[in-house]
Amino acid sequence: MQTHPSLKRIQEVAFQLQDDLLQLDIDALDVSESVKSYFRYDLTKLSYVSKCNAFILYHLLLNPKSKKSSTIIVDHGAGIGLFSFLVKRMGYTCISHDLFDEYLDGIRKIGTALNARPDYFVLGDTNALVAYCHFHDINILGLASRNVIEHLPDYRAFFNDIASLGPEGFSIVITTSANIHNPLVKRLHLKIHKEYEYKGSRVDMDHPDLDESFSGIQLRSALIKNHFPQLDSETIRRLAILNRSYIEKEILKRTEYYIQSGHWPSPPNESSNTCDPITGAWVERLVAYADYQSAAQAAGFSIEALPGFYNTNYSSFIINCMSIILNGLLRFKHPFILNLSPFLAMKLTKK
Repeated sequence: MQTHPSLKRIQEVAFQLQDDLLQLDIDALDVSESVKSYFRYDLTKLSYVSKCNAFILYHLLLNPKSKKSSTIIVDHGAGIGLFSFLVKRMGYTCISHDLFDEYLDGIRKIGTALNARPDYFVLGDTNALVAYCHFHDINILGLASRNVIEHLPDYRAFFNDIASLGPEGFSIVITTSANIHNPLVKRLHLKIHKEYEYKGSRVDMDHPDLDESFSGIQLRSALIKNHFPQLDSETIRRLAILNRSYIEKEILKRTEYYIQSGHWPSPPNESSNTCDPITGAWVERLVAYADYQSAAQAAGFSIEALPGFYNTNYSSFIINCMSIILNGLLRFKHPFILNLSPFLAMKLTKK
């Protein structure tokens, strides 16, 4: 294991892992259908995912301020564990963390098949991860979180919670596809928000069909109707629209306000962002880098934005050429890095 492995070396390992994943017969493993669906979905963009994971690990390890007292890396919100497997292939100790036990079970079995099984598994939210590390007296070298922060109920609380996971100088690399600064990406996410609100969400990753019963408006309408059956359907729908981006407790409080005062609650502060009213998980939440920066600094981190990069493995030659040109522009420091980058990438270092 190298102290600061080069990006080229990490990519070599990532591409070998990619080849092994492509050879893996996921249907032969005793894992849940949701894990198989997730796996098949990632295979459709595996080359780009491999490059993203190598990018994250490289920047996580490129940390001259770290005291290197630990070789433990956390895969926060690990999903099916593709980053965890890369960490193991690079020779580091890995903690795989996720909200869902079926995904952790999938990581165990896929990791075993790949000879890249993570060392520790933590089920639960970020608080559970922090509690686990404190109970076992684990100090970490770094934490990686890819496409998770845009779903967290409270990113400010997240920064505060993870600040205790390591000593001064430990690193966190966070990436999110929800880059509000890129106009095309923002437009795509506005469409995703509208789709969730009115048409619903996917049942699983294998099927593009949307289930309208899981749309934001339907979920909030059901909550309001269940607690306030005296309200007519038109009133319920309007209250459901006005309560976008609020969770159940807040929705009920704002509906009580309407019933008692006769005044409609104020519209949501979030421009288009919407969340699951039961879990509080956001749907691809768009947040400005400046807001992330402020929250990270308040939690005791320094923070820098990292330039992302575009996928160059599309079937279209023209799109790949455009991606190569944009990637060339992203190598230079200029004020429009965030506007050009396809995803938002941030590196936090504990002060």
